[in-house]
Amino acid sequence: MKTIWLDCDPGHDDAMAIILACFHPECHVLGISTVAGNQSVEKTTLNAAAVLAAIGCSDIQLIKGQSRAIMQPLVFCEEIHGQSGLDGPDGKMLFTKGKLPAQTQPGVVLIFEAINRFYKETGQIVDLVCTGSLTNIALMLTLFPEIAPAIRITLMGGAMGIGNTGPVAEFNIENDPEAARIVFESGIPLVMVPLEVTHTVLVTPDILDRIGMQTPFRKKITEMLTFFQSTYKTVFFFDHPPLHDPLAVWYVLKPEAFETRHLHVAIETASPLSKGQTVCDTFGRTGKIPNCHVAVKTDIPLFWDEMLEAVEKADFHS
Repeated sequence: MKTIWLDCDPGHDDAMAIILACFHPECHVLGISTVAGNQSVEKTTLNAAAVLAAIGCSDIQLIKGQSRAIMQPLVFCEEIHGQSGLDGPDGKMLFTKGKLPAQTQPGVVLIFEAINRFYKETGQIVDLVCTGSLTNIALMLTLFPEIAPAIRITLMGGAMGIGNTGPVAEFNIENDPEAARIVFESGIPLVMVPLEVTHTVLVTPDILDRIGMQTPFRKKITEMLTFFQSTYKTVFFFDHPPLHDPLAVWYVLKPEAFETRHLHVAIETASPLSKGQTVCDTFGRTGKIPNCHVAVKTDIPLFWDEMLEAVEKADFHS
């Protein structure tokens, strides 16, 4: 059993990451925090709450995190996730019954307190899974460096080559590269699941057939997974849309299902051409000590088996 804290910006694929984390038999979800990215933090938090309500998991602690990047304006991803961040085909939110959590302290303080309390009580390291910008995590490491022994970090983000919102930059990293640099230079055990892996995990017609539309929940899942299919085909020439964020959760639960390389990864924060690039020293040319395990391949059929088992359990509880 792995204990995870999920830091996310729902987002259709973040919603699937929540479902996988909540219903995988080897996962204990300590809490979920949100950050601005796919939409404003108010919207991503409302979306996270709505997904938790839809799957019967509203008892999981939910914390609203940072509303902006450390040093630059944010760019939301409406072209992929719509006005709400979790749009359906009719332009309305897929899940609507959540509500914003009441909190009297900054989110990053609450994240630290929850993880630190768990670590002190159990001595168990928390796997911090990040599927959005790394703003919350960078601030926590800066304000509370004593949290370092209590966490490992696995993130969905970055690219070894071609980016998706910049020529060589991936959205999560590009939206707050200074935060990413803090995290990558922190010395904390770090795993990066980049676009090169997530772009191989596609929502094919066979996967949609296995999900089916026999229940209202399964219909919502199908609508969620196909929402940005046309954008990926038009912009990125994908016949079927990829599913990014659950891969970071799944790495924590099934690291043996991944092939990785231990590399030095630096974050470009200055260049107007490549700001947000995850510069992977693939051949060790810089001589710098590796700081990140970079996933390069995963067991796609096994992932879908376990992802769809989680969807089946979520459907039962919805």
